Amino acid sequence: MKKSSLLLVALLSVAIGASAAPKPKAKPKPASKSKSKPASKSKSKPAYKPKPTPKPAPKPTPTPQPVIEPIVAPVETGPKTWALLVGVGRYQSPQINALRYPAVDATGVRDALLAPRVGGLAASQVLLLTDENATRAKILGAVGDFLRPNVKKGDKIIVFLAGHGVAKGAGLNSKSFLLPNDVKGLTTPALESSAVPLRQLSDDLATLPASQFVLFVDACREDPTPGRGVKGNSLSDVLSRNVAVVPSEPEAQSATFFACSIGQRAFEDPAYGHGVFTKWILDGLEQGAVPQKPDGAIDMGRLSTYVKTGVGDWAKETSARGDFEVDQTPDFSVSTQLSQPMVLMRVKREFPGTPVPSSPPRLVVVASLESAQISINGARAGVGSVERDVPEGSYSISVSAPGYAPISRTVTALGGYEQQIAVQLEPLGAGTTPTSATPTAVGENRAALLFAQAEQAAAREQWEIAEQGYKAVLGIDPRFMAAREALYELHRLQNQLGEAISDALGLVSSAPRSAASFALLSRAYSRYASQGTIETRPASFVDVGQYKFPKKFDDAVKMAQKAATDALALDANSPQALRARGYALAALDAKGKNKRDALAAWGKAAFLDANDAENHLALGYGIRFYAAQAKENERGAELGRAIGALNEAVRLRPNFYEAHRELAFCYITLGDTKAALRECRLARSNRGGATDENEIAGVEVAMAGLHQKQAENSSGEKKTANEAASQGYLADAKDTAPNADLRIALSILNSAGVSTSLASFLPAQLRPLLDIRGTIQGKVNQATGGVLGGLGNIFGR
Repeated sequence: MKKSSLLLVALLSVAIGASAAPKPKAKPKPASKSKSKPASKSKSKPAYKPKPTPKPAPKPTPTPQPVIEPIVAPVETGPKTWALLVGVGRYQSPQINALRYPAVDATGVRDALLAPRVGGLAASQVLLLTDENATRAKILGAVGDFLRPNVKKGDKIIVFLAGHGVAKGAGLNSKSFLLPNDVKGLTTPALESSAVPLRQLSDDLATLPASQFVLFVDACREDPTPGRGVKGNSLSDVLSRNVAVVPSEPEAQSATFFACSIGQRAFEDPAYGHGVFTKWILDGLEQGAVPQKPDGAIDMGRLSTYVKTGVGDWAKETSARGDFEVDQTPDFSVSTQLSQPMVLMRVKREFPGTPVPSSPPRLVVVASLESAQISINGARAGVGSVERDVPEGSYSISVSAPGYAPISRTVTALGGYEQQIAVQLEPLGAGTTPTSATPTAVGENRAALLFAQAEQAAAREQWEIAEQGYKAVLGIDPRFMAAREALYELHRLQNQLGEAISDALGLVSSAPRSAASFALLSRAYSRYASQGTIETRPASFVDVGQYKFPKKFDDAVKMAQKAATDALALDANSPQALRARGYALAALDAKGKNKRDALAAWGKAAFLDANDAENHLALGYGIRFYAAQAKENERGAELGRAIGALNEAVRLRPNFYEAHRELAFCYITLGDTKAALRECRLARSNRGGATDENEIAGVEVAMAGLHQKQAENSSGEKKTANEAASQGYLADAKDTAPNADLRIALSILNSAGVSTSLASFLPAQLRPLLDIRGTIQGKVNQATGGVLGGLGNIFGR
């Protein structure tokens, strides 16, 4: 065969083999002239610097696409927004329950803030701390290391906190904490050494020169301790007040948005992949009908309305399809006075034709003196504290009390906002009434300055400093009535009743005689008689006429009744004096001989001032107390009347610790376990209003018994969950009570008359303590000949 023929055969063989064999994946496909797919090889000159042979072929001209302009984040030329976002769902300690979504929630908020069409912030303006990075040191250090070097006057600050929040203690000694990733445990010592004190965090934030603070708090979810069953971790008033920022800049605005209301818990939902609260915040920012034309402003009032509606609808739907009721109502409040809405941000996304409407405004007025009279537009609205839903508009608020300069403020009520207006009454100086509210004498000026410093310390919950400040004021001016009243309140709330009597005697002897000062003295003696323990006479105690330090409980009762009589002699229609008379008559009234006169005094107080929650509390307490002495067939109806009066007190003051506690006692006695648990939870959640840790421990013991009662009436998973909850509340009670054996806490239940309803549902080792003869309170009862008035020391002024 010729050479040319052999070459032809070889070429044909190669061609046939190439077409029949599968293409190796590792080799590039030979160049092709097909127009449907760009070739990998070509002799054409490329449009860019050639690479080593083989040369790539140029890409074919693509089909023209619509031009999309790039989204550019807005550049802040004026004040900036800075954000601290914390989400802790995982914990180093096995004692802490893991949560699913806090880190996801905080990250979602970060993404929304950075999104060009939503927040448009630069990444350098946001600090995100989640799980392992959310340690105590990093969270507390974020203010100094991240915010303080960056925040300038006029800037805005956003803080988001998600995870476990815990409250401990009672009254002035209560504290709240956010659990960081490295928290060591849940005992009070462990929390104080390794958790994040929320008061410290908010105080640090307050020192920054920002013009606006907005805090989102989703920190009350399931119980932090594993194996607690259906035991929840409700939002407490302590956490609520500790986390609120009071700015140091006089014109700055501050608002806090909680995932739920006091006494409730916040939920997560796997269907959302978020906490329910955060899901609706993100929905409102990213796609809800919240922004307003022309600049896409996200008004916090409208956002709060949108979130409350979304969470509320979810709660209703979840309750309808589940076997237990879900109750979650986000709470948004502003702690500074507003003249215009607070704008969280201005989004760049599409704006709705009609933004979501805002809910009606709410005004919450809190006076620095619990006996101060509050009026709205000239009409008396209440005493000490007033909460009202009002139409949008301008309102005149006035607050007055004897010995203080009256204060009037004009407040603008804005839709969607709950404005908390704190009114600090300024004392007129000494006990006499000068012609001017401003002291003129050098001593009075010095006293007024020290008083202001003491009040500032009290606002920061620095009680020891405040106490010394008030005493320093009285050292300069013994007739400085405001300092004596403040000192009285401080000692009362710390359950130092001997000191409180001494303070009240100072008011009676130093200031002009008034029904208010004698009523205060009467209540101090009544509380002392009802506490069940004899105190050591304070070194500073000075007898005033017939008013002396009581050596026994009967002496305290007699002096309480005398002081109430003296108060009514000065003003027969003083509701404060009438309340004092009722408590004095009921103290140690085991046989009910004073029932008619005591209830008449309380009834008259409620009639004369129906807007004062204290009057309805007193009447409800009195009816419940004397119902325990009624015949069994009459008791139910009397407890129903007590519940009516107590519910009126709660209507006027929703977070009224004493009223919720009394309602719990009523329902326990009636055997209504569900209602009793609800009111116990609300009382426990308002622990900041208690005067003694033993009071809260008593509530927790009651909850342990009530859950055990539910366990014995159920089966399966419900039974197991209720048993676990019972053990959980009992463990909490032991941690709360100063004495781990719970003797005093159980004596409180005895004196309230509810121990027999709980005895069979508590552990066997506690049942002997529920026998009234075996308790501290019982020994006192034996000495006084009957059941004590019970818990008189926990009630208001």
